[in-house]
Amino acid sequence: MAKGIQSILLGFRLLEAIAEADVPLSLKAIAALSGMSPSKARMYLISFIETGLVVQNPDSALYTLGPYALRLGTRALQRMDLMEVATATMHSLQKQTDALVLLCAWDTSGVMVVARSEGSKPLPLQFQIGGKTSLASTATGHIFLAFGLQEQTWLRLAEELSATGLSRTDQKKQLRTLEALAATIRKEGIAEADPITYSSGVSLTGYAAIAAPVFDAGQRLRYVLTLVYQSNSKRKEELARLTRQAADQASQLAGADISA
Repeated sequence: MAKGIQSILLGFRLLEAIAEADVPLSLKAIAALSGMSPSKARMYLISFIETGLVVQNPDSALYTLGPYALRLGTRALQRMDLMEVATATMHSLQKQTDALVLLCAWDTSGVMVVARSEGSKPLPLQFQIGGKTSLASTATGHIFLAFGLQEQTWLRLAEELSATGLSRTDQKKQLRTLEALAATIRKEGIAEADPITYSSGVSLTGYAAIAAPVFDAGQRLRYVLTLVYQSNSKRKEELARLTRQAADQASQLAGADISA
């Protein structure tokens, strides 16, 4: 591995300390967090102030990120291709879990599978790219009901339920059930389904799904990561945690505030 410039690496530690803090910091605090003496930290800070990466409040003498740091972040977000980020995250999750992972998005006709990463064990049925997913009966669909554009998703859900041939009474009952489920998913940030169900209504017994949302910098739901695994897996809690972490990571890379 090529050797880098040590002073740049040390300076980055200082910038990282400022960036990760929720409030402006004193020189003493920055020095402690970056592992250097106050006098050495001050020399770096003077240079960073000259470049606009850091600013110092003249009244409090505290330091925080400057206007050029904001510009760098904005430019990075402008060049970020969320599809690439989400796809890379999908492949990473598949490697961690050795399970099938789907990436789904909303199009004019509902939820569609836009990418997949296969596990080592093939499923009895295949999820085709371009295939549709039910809003009413899948973990993926439930994420869209919870976090998607509410008017279009719930209108599409009403159309889906109407096409099932259910009576109006049963349709209203299912809508109320799904409204309660969506509220729960908004709190927990994840959806689960066991068994999994295809858009055709066919269920695949013995397999379950975990789905989590991927947001963009505008806090809009853009994709859903869905992991499909065998229901008898002893790793259920771990799989749920990894799926949530993967979706959160993709959202953060896109500039979303996952704590919002």
